[in-house]
Amino acid sequence: MSASRYLAYVRCAPAGSKGAATDQMSKVPLAVPINLWTSDPVVMIGTQGAIIGHLFTKALPSRRVKELNAAETNAAIITHGQSLIRDYWGSYVAIFQIAGGDIVIIRDPSGGLPAFWREIDGGIVIAPQVGTSPFAASDGISVDLDALLVHMWHPFHAGEQTCLCGVREIVPGGRLHIGPSNQRSDLLWQPWDYIAGRARLGPASIEHLRATVLDAIKTWAGEFASISSGLSGGLDSSIVCAGLAGATSSPRGFHMRWTDREGDETYYAQLVAQALDMPLDIYPYDLDAIDVEQPIVAHAARPLMAHYAQSTAKAQAMVAAQHNIAAFFTGHGGDNVFGMTHSIVPILDRYRDAAGAKAVIASIQDVSRLHDASYATILLYILRHLARGPRKAAQGTSGFLNIERLNAAKERIAIHPWLTPPEGLAPGAAAHIRALSRAVGYEGFHDRRVQPPTIAPLLAQSVMEVCLGIPSWQWVEGGIDRSMARRAFSSDLPPAITARRTKGGPAGFLDRYYWDNERKILSFLKSGFLAEHDLICAVPPPDAPSGRPAYDRADARRLLGLAGVESWARQWAG
Repeated sequence: MSASRYLAYVRCAPAGSKGAATDQMSKVPLAVPINLWTSDPVVMIGTQGAIIGHLFTKALPSRRVKELNAAETNAAIITHGQSLIRDYWGSYVAIFQIAGGDIVIIRDPSGGLPAFWREIDGGIVIAPQVGTSPFAASDGISVDLDALLVHMWHPFHAGEQTCLCGVREIVPGGRLHIGPSNQRSDLLWQPWDYIAGRARLGPASIEHLRATVLDAIKTWAGEFASISSGLSGGLDSSIVCAGLAGATSSPRGFHMRWTDREGDETYYAQLVAQALDMPLDIYPYDLDAIDVEQPIVAHAARPLMAHYAQSTAKAQAMVAAQHNIAAFFTGHGGDNVFGMTHSIVPILDRYRDAAGAKAVIASIQDVSRLHDASYATILLYILRHLARGPRKAAQGTSGFLNIERLNAAKERIAIHPWLTPPEGLAPGAAAHIRALSRAVGYEGFHDRRVQPPTIAPLLAQSVMEVCLGIPSWQWVEGGIDRSMARRAFSSDLPPAITARRTKGGPAGFLDRYYWDNERKILSFLKSGFLAEHDLICAVPPPDAPSGRPAYDRADARRLLGLAGVESWARQWAG
């Protein structure tokens, strides 16, 4: 089973021979100037358009929506799509004609189904992937140097603009209006709308959070015959597996491990799997799976910079073939949606809430315990924040980049609209939204045309809306991160999981690969696309003895990440 595919030409005729672009897709009959092909059944919006992907009711328990009645169809058209955001959630792209003849295209707030578009012959063409016609290099598409430079600085800074010239993306929760002679974009779903009505929530909010999260997981699980769910041993992936336990889809856990202490979390993954009576597939990170000269994810509109994904994708492909997997599930986005923070903003939010001295002191104690910091240190950070004012929207990494060109590029590339909240928003709320912007739109590490879809149920619109309504200080209550989520699922998971305060990862795997291949990586960067176009600088020469490290561990990982960008750029440059 592969992920959902579609191809739509709006206000223009299909370009030339569609060939493989519409292979194994069917044309949707519409009475409007939209030529639409899809790989899966759609939800029709009368004869005016269609909803591609998965649509679920927002009222609990959620159910799959396979058709709209006349009233629901009229509501979608009259509200220009607002009723879809209000009454449903899912992973979808809706495209339909509204009164007056304009076409609107809407992407759901989780961004689970991508939507890339470009202008063509007076109209637009839109699809969930690039790399094949009409989004191929042979169609005249090339690398946008400014966008690529900004992406290397901050991968989540840009909004619509991808790293390809003329190729834009409808952001999660976004809407594209297409008129006879122009296009315009806006946000149909604005994350800050779910923060404005905050109130102190008691124990009932924990149950509401639990019910909403479980509903999202179980609703998604009902769509697939077999599931492989990532199980790292951390809180978020464990919550997803807990929600899958007992599902008719015969879920299996999937765990990646490395040989060092930080990279081997097998004990925790097995602990969860045993508690849930779930089979667990364990695979080692494989150095031979990394090919620095190949893009980490092929056919992407923006380069991925984490090479461990190549090993993960290889292992997932083996699991999918062995167990006939229909979907990969992941706890991706849990840190983001469950309000994880490394700052003092919960204290500031509590103070702004006018909760009184006792409440503010309690939050100071929570943050102090969470970060193992003294009260003096906490006070110093508060004073720094007050002196600095609200944080700027983006803080990127400029290592090895051409700073002069980067500063010029940032002036041209529009910032992601989620990163420009209204004035007066509490700093913790703004930080929560920034964190979500880094998580939504996730679709895994594989080629969606040939591999099963990746589902991130913790990023469901329904879950995000509930979590945005929980004040930042409640997420750190008791001096533990993601406190509300830990308490909500304390009866489902072993105490060793809900009480964990540290988490490992594949950093050691990446370090090992870099130091084993340093000369190759540096040569690849010094003689390639990025250097030729003056986007990077100060890359050490390949023949310089590193002495390990002539630059620190973070620099080594940075250079390896830039090599991922280099291979992606070479793919598009031909």
